[in-house]
Amino acid sequence: EVQLSGNKTWKPQDYSEHPSGPVPLVRALAQSLNLATVHLGMEVGLHPVAEEFHRLGLEETLAEHPSMLLGSIDVSPLEVAQIYTGLANGGFKTPLRAARAIVDAKGQPIKSFSLEVTPVADTAAVYELNRMLVAVMEKGTGAPARAYLPPSLTVAGKSGTSSDYRDSWFAGFSGAHVAVVWVGHDDNTPTGLTGSAGALPVWAHLMNDLGTTSWSADMPDSLQEVALDFDTGLRI
Repeated sequence: EVQLSGNKTWKPQDYSEHPSGPVPLVRALAQSLNLATVHLGMEVGLHPVAEEFHRLGLEETLAEHPSMLLGSIDVSPLEVAQIYTGLANGGFKTPLRAARAIVDAKGQPIKSFSLEVTPVADTAAVYELNRMLVAVMEKGTGAPARAYLPPSLTVAGKSGTSSDYRDSWFAGFSGAHVAVVWVGHDDNTPTGLTGSAGALPVWAHLMNDLGTTSWSADMPDSLQEVALDFDTGLRI
């Protein structure tokens, strides 16, 4: 239970409606455990979280409410794609463009656009997050995508579902492509679909049809890889 202004409270729930207790961060992300996410976000602070959204490319000013921690932000698929591009690039933002160059009838460039690269997040932290987004696809809400993807393809992503099933989201990336899918009604009525049931199959079919490459990245020297139990977080 989170205390809000005006003596109001907010009581987020997990999808199962049964608290999971202390869980490893990777499991909380992979299985979309809302309570663990909110606890962590409140410890970090709403303002630092909002600032990171801005660094990753979100331009609008966010209302710093606790529900922001679960994605209750009014954004377009293009804005989500901008944020995920920063993750796919290892913590570096490149502005999305509808055109890469303008050419004449003979294919000669008339105007090109310079590539802007801006560091927006710690590379080691982004590497850890991306590894957890891969776990989403292997052990979490993204696992149903394996039915549509080549077995050897490594992808990273995350599902999203609004509390009343109005919006079904899936965003993620491979080694060569970033894709975001939103499924919803234009009159804002509920779809009855979770992110995994609605947007994920569309995303997975798209990635399969693109013939994309696997995500991979070199582990930063500041990190060390150890084996942990997915359920408990204890070292194996």
